Amino acid sequence: MGWVYADSCAGQKVLYETGMTGIPIFNVNNNCSTGSSALFLARQSVASGLVECALALGFEQMTPGALGMVFSDRPIPMQTFFEKLFEVIPSVEGVAMASMLFGGAGVEHQKKYGTKNETFAKIAVKARKHGRAHERAIFRIS
Repeated sequence: MGWVYADSCAGQKVLYETGMTGIPIFNVNNNCSTGSSALFLARQSVASGLVECALALGFEQMTPGALGMVFSDRPIPMQTFFEKLFEVIPSVEGVAMASMLFGGAGVEHQKKYGTKNETFAKIAVKARKHGRAHERAIFRIS
């Protein structure tokens, strides 16, 4: 079960309400990689022979806008990532942190593999096309 802003054992609550009990349930919270992580664990369970069948589910009740800091009573776990990020690119006031994280990853990818700006431009065009069509998209730029 994948989620970002749910409480501990939220996956158990969701599946128990459907009547699915007596099975192992692993809660996965890995921000933008949550779905991929849940699928990876399900695949590994099947591939190893531990189970014959696995189910990877995700749920979330998001608030409008970009992901942000929710818990102000503790340091954010991503702090080290941000420190490393700002060694690669400058912090930009008013820009969503996720955009800066993915932008920094893009810069690192370019340095390592020589990826051209045009490649990222094609990705941006595709993302904007999808964003225009979705009323809850964070960025609906045409």
